[in-house]
Amino acid sequence: MRILFLTRLFWPHLGGVEKHVEGLSLSLRKKKHRVTILTEKFDKNLKETEFVNGVKIVRFSYPKIKYLGILYIWFWFFKNRKLIEKSDIVHCHDVFIWYLPFRFLFPRKPVYITFHGWEGVYPIPWKSILLKRVAVILSKGNICVGKYLKKYFGIKSTSVTFGAVDTALSSKAVKDKSLTVYVGRLEKDTGLMVFLKRLKKIGEAKVVFCGDGSLRKECENYGEVLGFVDPRPYLAKASVCFPSGYLSALEAMVNKCEIELAWDNPLKKDYWTMTPFYEWIKNKDRSSAYNWVIGETWEKLADSYLKLWSR
Repeated sequence: MRILFLTRLFWPHLGGVEKHVEGLSLSLRKKKHRVTILTEKFDKNLKETEFVNGVKIVRFSYPKIKYLGILYIWFWFFKNRKLIEKSDIVHCHDVFIWYLPFRFLFPRKPVYITFHGWEGVYPIPWKSILLKRVAVILSKGNICVGKYLKKYFGIKSTSVTFGAVDTALSSKAVKDKSLTVYVGRLEKDTGLMVFLKRLKKIGEAKVVFCGDGSLRKECENYGEVLGFVDPRPYLAKASVCFPSGYLSALEAMVNKCEIELAWDNPLKKDYWTMTPFYEWIKNKDRSSAYNWVIGETWEKLADSYLKLWSR
């Protein structure tokens, strides 16, 4: 099967959605499917087309100007519509707006969407809710990353996932009991401010921040800010992890870290509490969390996508 994934950012950019699409694509390749990634050329030095581990990556640039940007994207898609024509499946990762006109231009082309999260603004803007509901109506099926999406966006999910993890990440490295790792964007919507307040009460602590954002300077008062780097070497040694999202939580679980969670609005609270692993985290039951997460493989995730497409 020829699969076309649409995602705003992809390798070598680091992030949860990027890892999700990469791990999924590699697993689908192992199952002998052909995968093409259509994504933004976020760095001018990147190639417009290249193959990485058998996955074809096609990148394009567009002006970051309201309305003009999306019009340019639609124009670029129209010029390169053969990418759509040659695909058996089109699957959007959040960016359904990119494909919107082509849903009508290619009415028989199966199109699906994965909703990876929210835009970090609470209360949620009506526009965000509307766009997700329209995407559900116009797509053949969807995958929601998290159960909270149904509650806050009023959308019915075809399938729910919390991501996947490479079980080879599990490390036997000696843990540094004094080391805490934060993974994710350094922004308020992640619950980071609550975490920093906790650190202030604790006092002296060894903290590494694997991420970047507008709160970088505040974080530098508490520990070392590394920017967006691969957190795996740090999770292998860390005793405690503060994850900003599901993927970093899963990676922390597979490394048997104690996980700290925080939120500053009802949505973020439900983001964490409406998961199958919240009670284990709450009760510091690392053994149960580990036993669950080692079953959440990329192969299992790929099978869930294939099941969706076969409906």
